[in-house]
Amino acid sequence: MDPRGGGDLDRDRRLEPTRLDTEGPLLVADRLLAPSSALVCEREDETTSAEAVPQAYSGSMRPGVFDDTAVFDRQPVTPAHLRALRDFSYAADQLYIVFSASGGAEVLPLEAIEKRVEQGWLGVIVAGALDLPESVINPWMKEIRPIPEADEGPHPGHAGPGQDDHSGADMGLAAGARTAVRWVHGERAKERNLRLLAMARGVLDLRSLDTGRSGVLSVAVWEGLLTPGPLDLTPFRRPSTDRWRGGSGLPLDVLGSVQIYATNADPAFQGKGHSPFCQHTRGRGLEHSDDLLSVSELLARDDWDWCSKCGGYSARRLTDTQLSYYRAAHQLHDIADRLDDRRTYRAPVEPDVLIKRLDELAFWQPGGHENGRWEGRWRWREVVSELRHRAERERFHRAP
Repeated sequence: MDPRGGGDLDRDRRLEPTRLDTEGPLLVADRLLAPSSALVCEREDETTSAEAVPQAYSGSMRPGVFDDTAVFDRQPVTPAHLRALRDFSYAADQLYIVFSASGGAEVLPLEAIEKRVEQGWLGVIVAGALDLPESVINPWMKEIRPIPEADEGPHPGHAGPGQDDHSGADMGLAAGARTAVRWVHGERAKERNLRLLAMARGVLDLRSLDTGRSGVLSVAVWEGLLTPGPLDLTPFRRPSTDRWRGGSGLPLDVLGSVQIYATNADPAFQGKGHSPFCQHTRGRGLEHSDDLLSVSELLARDDWDWCSKCGGYSARRLTDTQLSYYRAAHQLHDIADRLDDRRTYRAPVEPDVLIKRLDELAFWQPGGHENGRWEGRWRWREVVSELRHRAERERFHRAP
């Protein structure tokens, strides 16, 4: 039985203190008590009752609640089970996959499960973070490699066209995984953060992970879930005569539903909006009282009262498709900026390089959309065509 939420007994014995209830050869005992042993063993006071723990376990931790019983045969969790989990496990998982007829499959903090059970919730615990398959977690850990700091800074979408750059890469899922383990010491701690990150990524509303108790999720895990700063939405703003505020009018498409979290997203409410990582919020992660909106809602208004230090919010990290579109849009907008005749000072323009890059961008499409039938296809190609004509005119004027 795994008192942390569904793993096998062998693994549990590796991670928690083990009681030796029977006598064995001295050589075996010395080996088990050695610092190099995979088991964590403690010498027991002879006056301690050897039956105390097993009796408590058998009274509360019956089969089908926390062990590897088939899901079909799982038993509903009760307050007594959760109390036993707290009493006999020194490292209960922060997050669990649970199932109930009322809510379906969910990822919940242990504290949230306790509150629901007290209110009569009927559900089963399917797995904890430590129960995620190593066949999935281990390859993922090996894929996470540090990249140069110059490529990880918050500089989304400002590199020149035609470059194989990493602009905006710090907004994606891969960067989030690296962030979750960057300042963590010890392989076990890193693995734990990644397991929690993997479970939390499937949560519909990240505010539900707040339980009102500090330390449920570490700041490193929150940083793995949310972007380090606000998104640069300039390419998606309407064109304007004001070259400092005008955009390219590109469609949001796959970015429209990206979640935005802020401490205060209501301009009518006193106080500025802050990111969960702003110095004014003391890096607390998300709370139930925070506000949630989408990028579409964000772009539709310009009266937000955001903190000037943090930008006012953090976005949920972009999927590979969203990140690809975000970066492609910035490259297209950068080309438009380079071809803007209104600019008094601008970098030297190489029309042939720009035309080649525009031809590549013309056929960009989000993953999963076959035959280019994505919502913003026509506007995207319209902008590309207009910029191509401007680049060709630039080349014509430069011809000898």
